[in-house]
Parts: sequence; C-alpha cells; structure tokens
Amino acid sequence: MTNEPAKADDAEGVPAWTWLRHIGAHAGDVDGRPEDAELGIDEVRRVCERAWKYSRADFEPNTRVELRVSQWRETCALAGSMAESIMLGSAAYTEAVWHQRLIADGSEPPGMALAQRYLAESAIDTAVSVGHRLINFVARVGRTSPEVRDRMGTTRAFKELGPGYVPFATEDRDAWLSLNAKEVQRLRGVLGPDVHGGALDALDELVASSEWESLFDLRAENFHRWRKEHEYTVGVDSQSGTATDIYDEHGVHVGRSIGGHGRKHRSGDGLTERTTSVAGAGIRRVATALDATITNTLTALPLLSGGFLLQIDGVSGYRISRTR
Repeated sequence: MTNEPAKADDAEGVPAWTWLRHIGAHAGDVDGRPEDAELGIDEVRRVCERAWKYSRADFEPNTRVELRVSQWRETCALAGSMAESIMLGSAAYTEAVWHQRLIADGSEPPGMALAQRYLAESAIDTAVSVGHRLINFVARVGRTSPEVRDRMGTTRAFKELGPGYVPFATEDRDAWLSLNAKEVQRLRGVLGPDVHGGALDALDELVASSEWESLFDLRAENFHRWRKEHEYTVGVDSQSGTATDIYDEHGVHVGRSIGGHGRKHRSGDGLTERTTSVAGAGIRRVATALDATITNTLTALPLLSGGFLLQIDGVSGYRISRTR
C-alpha cells in the first residue's frame, strides 16, 4: 500500500486520520522507500496515533460549557494538529532519505540532492512549529483550572490567557507562546508541578536537547539570515569566483587578478547530509516530548475535570468514563 488510510472513520465515512509514508508522486512505485522502522518513524507513528486518539475523543467533561468555546476541545484540536504535522514531517524526512539512497546508488542524478535538502528543511520547519504548539497545548490544559486561569490573568507573560481568553475565538498573538527555556520556567510558575510536572519536564528536556538546538539553529539561519545555496551548484561565498585578491608583503590589499577556472562556494558543503540527519533526529525528539505530554495530560484529566477519564492505550479507538 502506498499511503495508509485511517484505522477508523465517522458515521459518514470520513477518515479519522491518515498516515502518509511519503509525500511525492511516485505512481505506486515504492519498492525503494525506506522502512519506518529503520528510520525510527514507527515509534513516531505510535505517538501520533495516541495524539490522534486524544484529539478524536473531542471531549468537554462539563455539559454546561458551550462546545464552541470549550478549552478541552481546543486541546483536542491542537493534539490533532500536532499529530498531522509530525506525520507530514516524517513523510518529508523519509523522502529526503529516499533521495539520499537513490543518489548514492546512481538511480538519481546528483542534482536531486537539492530536493533531498529541501525536504529535510521542510521537516525541520515542521518539527519546530510542533514544538511551539506543544507549549501552547500544555498552557491550555493548565488553564482548564479556574485557579490557573486567574493566575495567568495576573501574570504579565500570560495575561492574554487569563479569564478573558476564549478558546477557538481569541486571536491575540500574545495568547500564543513560543517554546524556549524562559517561557517554560514562567509557565511552571503558574501551573505548578503537582499536576503538570510531567508535561513541564518534557518541555524542559526538549528545549535543553541537542536535537532541538540543532533544529532551531538551522531554521533560524534559513529564515532570518542566509540560507546557503546547495553544495551541488557553483554558488557564491567569500572565496568563490574567478577573481583572486592580491596583497603586498605587508598584507595590504592592492588589487586582484582574474583568470583561470572559477572556484565554487564552500559555505554549503556538508549541509545536505547534516540537514537530513538533523531532521530525522528532531522529528523523533519532538515526538518523544509529545508522547510524555499526552501521558501527563491523561493522568491529570480526572483531577482537572471532576473524575472524567479518557483511555487511549490498549483500545482500538478511545474509551470515556467517569470515576464519580
């Protein structure tokens, strides 16, 4: 099977979710596609399916809360969003490795390495975006507590997430957090470790990880500074071109000579392999943080909701019950 359909659907036959193992148009020819297990994507898929199950439970424990402004339902929306994005990032990473192998065995021309790096960069962008969504998921699980909402409303960094925040409706950009160490520390101060410690620890560990640092650095360079041209091309950097600076015996620049073969740029050397490696490690690391966060949320749910239980492990879909 090329790409796999969802395991469940609703009454109208609409898939609950789907898992794409690649994103290119291969006309069904997938014999050389890397296997999920060899790339560690099988574990990523397990995490995504847990997040999708949480999402598709689409729950609001309190029947007096309007569904259209339910904070719990907004966490369900975020969980599904993160799962889909990680799935697409995994598929892009798989495509990048696929190109890598086909280039290595001569089945594709060397120039297709540009596609390899681009797909890996796309996976990196996706992984970083999921990290930012993850801290917002944790914040919104926390603010299902009226006490936390009140604390947020009196805390400058989280004022827009206070009692005035309306799930699905408030569009103030300050109501959406960025994942970094200081933000997690501030969030820990308003949520407290007793109920949300597992999720906060997962965020701390993600931010402190070498995988996140590599993801963030590559994305920041490409977005905000200079995305280097691909090493396959001649490109331009400080040492490329057909001209050569001339210096006198004192090291003073006195002119330049022109001639001979041009020199290709070197600033992009090794970036294709590095970007591909960072993408895979980053996708797996973000999935690990999501997994721990979902687990902590399921544990906290009955405490935050008056006994509402959601079971997603060991069942084909999900199971809802109450302890009281």
